[in-house]
Amino acid sequence: MIIGNIKNSYINNCINKQLQKVLNNNNIITNSQKSTSDELMKQKIRNMNDQLALSQNSEQQIESGMSTLKEKETGLGNIKDIGNKLKEISNLYANPDLSEDDKSKIEKQTGELLNNLESLMNQNEENNILGDKTIQLNGSEGKTSVILSKVLNITLDFGKLDETKPSNTDKTDNDKHFLSKVSVDDLLENPSIIEERILNPVQKAIEKVDAAKSILYGNFMKEYSAATSSIDGLFKIGGISAYIKDSKMLHQKSMYITISALYSQYSNK
Repeated sequence: MIIGNIKNSYINNCINKQLQKVLNNNNIITNSQKSTSDELMKQKIRNMNDQLALSQNSEQQIESGMSTLKEKETGLGNIKDIGNKLKEISNLYANPDLSEDDKSKIEKQTGELLNNLESLMNQNEENNILGDKTIQLNGSEGKTSVILSKVLNITLDFGKLDETKPSNTDKTDNDKHFLSKVSVDDLLENPSIIEERILNPVQKAIEKVDAAKSILYGNFMKEYSAATSSIDGLFKIGGISAYIKDSKMLHQKSMYITISALYSQYSNK
């Protein structure tokens, strides 16, 4: 009986050891699978955070570009206002019943408007909002695009109008974008100069800025969609808390309001 008990105890011990070994191996496999799963999740969170950072960086670039275009179109709008005022007073100047004193006052007003136009356009290149503006966009998808808003040059004269470059100024001075080669009375007596050399070119420039603005807004909507999707995805997989999610979404909403305001404030002028 003793021998039998010893034998059974030995067999049971071997079986227990084998069972324990199997359990240990299963634990190792389970822990390994869990570790791999955890690492994959961490990598997924890192990738989504990287994607979110790229989208946010692109949004900031777009906001800067939209602000630049807004400043430029505001400047172009000021030029257009001056051109319209010049055209308006040139119509008054054509009145045959004007006295010499009235004509003198109109000529003085015209001179002041031309001085304002020169002051607005002939700032140094660094501060000239009407000069060449290059906006570089690095999209979150890895693509880079460049939007160039060209300088506006205006020359008032009777020369041939260059359709490819509507108004050509003195090329020896990069800061000079406005030049008048006609007298005040000649300008008032020939309002077609105002139409062809100021109003038409500035309208084309405004349309080009408006087109650039539309491109920027379209790019923003893509980045905005990608950013909000990343934020929502991070929350769903536990990459961020509800508080962080709400904070990031609030920032996105603020960006959307800002960009939409910049877009609408100077579109369709």
